[in-house]
Amino acid sequence: MLDEIKVPTRYVVASGTSFGSKGDEQEQIRAGLDAVTARNLNIKVSAKVESNHGALLKKDFTAISGAVREVARLGE
Repeated sequence: MLDEIKVPTRYVVASGTSFGSKGDEQEQIRAGLDAVTARNLNIKVSAKVESNHGALLKKDFTAISGAVREVARLGE
């Protein structure tokens, strides 16, 4: 699905432990992002933060707003 993205897309990756995950499941998923970003140049990781997905908006809103600004600048 990610290979089909045709517009600039930025991710803020939460590196903290995910609720309900077992072992290193989340880190295995995150590791797959490198292959996706190599295949699809529209996708980039804008930031990797220490929060988990439950706290991302509350704790890392500046990283998220930075990713939004990054994509907005591409349209200038």
